Amino acid sequence: MVIILATLVPFLMSSLYYNITLNQYEGIIENVYSANSLSSVVQDEIYPTIWRVVSGKTKFEENTQYELIDRIESRLDELDRNANSGENSYLIEVARNTLETLDSYVDQIGENIVESRPISENEELLGEILAVSDLLYDIIQQFVAAEMEIAHLQNARIQRSLEIMTFIQIAIFAAILMFLFRNYWQLNHSINKPVIRLKTMASKIAQGDLSIRVKKPEISELDELTDSLNTMAEKLGSLIESNVQKQQNLQKAEMKALQAQIAPHFMYNTLDTILSLAEDGQNEEVVKTTLALSNFFRLSLNKGRDWVTVAEEKSHVESYLAIQKIRYGAILDYEIDISEDMLGECMLKILLQPLVENAIYHGIKKTRRRGCVKLSGIRQDEYLVFTVEDNGLGMKEEELLALRENLIHYDVSNPDMGFGMYNVYKRVQLYYEIDDGLSVESEFQKGSKMTLRLPVIADSVSPKAIPSSEEEKNVV
Repeated sequence: MVIILATLVPFLMSSLYYNITLNQYEGIIENVYSANSLSSVVQDEIYPTIWRVVSGKTKFEENTQYELIDRIESRLDELDRNANSGENSYLIEVARNTLETLDSYVDQIGENIVESRPISENEELLGEILAVSDLLYDIIQQFVAAEMEIAHLQNARIQRSLEIMTFIQIAIFAAILMFLFRNYWQLNHSINKPVIRLKTMASKIAQGDLSIRVKKPEISELDELTDSLNTMAEKLGSLIESNVQKQQNLQKAEMKALQAQIAPHFMYNTLDTILSLAEDGQNEEVVKTTLALSNFFRLSLNKGRDWVTVAEEKSHVESYLAIQKIRYGAILDYEIDISEDMLGECMLKILLQPLVENAIYHGIKKTRRRGCVKLSGIRQDEYLVFTVEDNGLGMKEEELLALRENLIHYDVSNPDMGFGMYNVYKRVQLYYEIDDGLSVESEFQKGSKMTLRLPVIADSVSPKAIPSSEEEKNVV
């Protein structure tokens, strides 16, 4: 009974604790996602909606300005209910006050239209609405940053508790072993052979072999001891496996949170490019860039799935490079050469785009000459091998060594250390369970080469990973 309780109670306590903390962590991530979604609504919908009224394209009473404000207010109420600190609740209260100011401006526009006042007054109010929208967007982004800080602190607490739990489990295990060895000498003369078997089992458990089991001896007095040792080995194995899985899930959640931060910045830059093209009257380029951006985010979201085909991943990179080509013009060329026989294979999504982005921003962009990025893909036995090469600045030997070290020991708390390549390295490690999926070679003033080597996924995984054609139509 002592052995059973000593192994079962810590297991139940740690399981309960991790379930509670994981639920809290997932709630924080959900808040971040919801707030980012609301930011997009504030930035992309408020001004165009009011502009349609001021410009006369839509009648005030027929427009959707009040429905939009009500929708934003409802989303703010939801964020307030789920806020994880008093400071975050205060930010939501400030956002509500800002939204009330916006609502008053909309009311004033309606009164001006009814009273047939000069349109210049509504244009001035429209400028005020734009400023208030920007302020509301900044407040929501402060909420997102605060929630991310809470998520980081929560993860640190989980790490510390994991260390404490591990120490307690080791101490319990050591105490159990001491108890068994103390009783060994008392039983040695009468039941030497069964006890030797139990001793051998305990030694193997101490060496990490938790799969070992011992049959019950012929002497009934040892039944309880034998059963307890078998239970201990089983519970310890389950506990260690459970803790490893929970830690991996935490890391996967953190990777997704980091990815969620990358996409908005790329979107803002691309939208700025589209705006500049539109102001220059380059309508065809506007259409191309918009379609490429739409395809980029459609493939990025993938209806929440983590797995895509190589063809879809290739299309995702093509959309990204098409946008960058429009942005950088003649200073950027690119080539994509992926073997046809691997396009139908399944792979983890968003692995190639960060590598291409790294080649552009840390390779080609740092040189003053024309640059080229080349993406290649071939199948080698049971592996999919992708290479991303550039003729950019390259790295010195010490910089290359530092980069390789950073991939293994990344400091998440340091925002100056880019996490694009680390995100790829860590996700390959977590999902494919390999440590050598990503390698980097570079030579200063000549360029860099990144190689991604992924095991081929079995056919049984593909139906879960690849959306059906009907689902693709729905996404479009």
